[in-house]
Amino acid sequence: MDWIAVAGGLIIAYLLYSIYKAWQESRAPPPPPAKWMVGDLTAESLAFHNGYDWSKPTCLAVEGVIYDVSKSGDLYGPGKQYAVYAGRECARALAKDSLAVADCTADLSDCTEEELQRLRQKQAHFRDVYDEVGKVVPVKQFTLDELSRHDGSDPSLPMLLSIRGVVFDITTGKNFYGPDGIYPFAGHEVARAFALISTDVKDCNDNLEGLGAMEMDSLKEWEMKFNSKYPIVGQLVK
Repeated sequence: MDWIAVAGGLIIAYLLYSIYKAWQESRAPPPPPAKWMVGDLTAESLAFHNGYDWSKPTCLAVEGVIYDVSKSGDLYGPGKQYAVYAGRECARALAKDSLAVADCTADLSDCTEEELQRLRQKQAHFRDVYDEVGKVVPVKQFTLDELSRHDGSDPSLPMLLSIRGVVFDITTGKNFYGPDGIYPFAGHEVARAFALISTDVKDCNDNLEGLGAMEMDSLKEWEMKFNSKYPIVGQLVK
């Protein structure tokens, strides 16, 4: 009987400890949300982080450094006071205390010392308040031959494709667009194929002659999907 009593006491003690531990954990503050890194973005891709796409964080750039300002939707969200900055490089606008789209650039060549000091103060504010989540990088230029090397056959290279000359990094969609995907289009210009909803690599070109309104609407839908899902990394040159 003594052993039964001891075992029962241990079980009760363990249950009480478990309840106390769970209560303590419930009182602890939640962990901070994980930083959403957007990584290297071209200005073209940054433009889609303007607050209109709920699946993307709202971002802006200051001298090439990208900050996630999603938590200040009351300032940078659509229709708000500083919405013009969202999705743009805004160093010049911050320096000049401007809300003009024309000033949303990195050009500081004609800024006064006072304006540059204002910019430094605002940069310090962004560093203190918001997460740095990436960098703005220049658009690369690809020939068709260079693009073809990014077809997924070399795992050390990102997978790319082009739609009407705009080159997207589709590495995360390799199961769809890689060599074994339903659309094995990596490394190609695919405007005509997408317009025709074709899976034939022979249709991978930019020739849109003879296509009707339905095919062009299909192409536009594909472009919207890619702009929302994949980063723009370059331009196709001939």
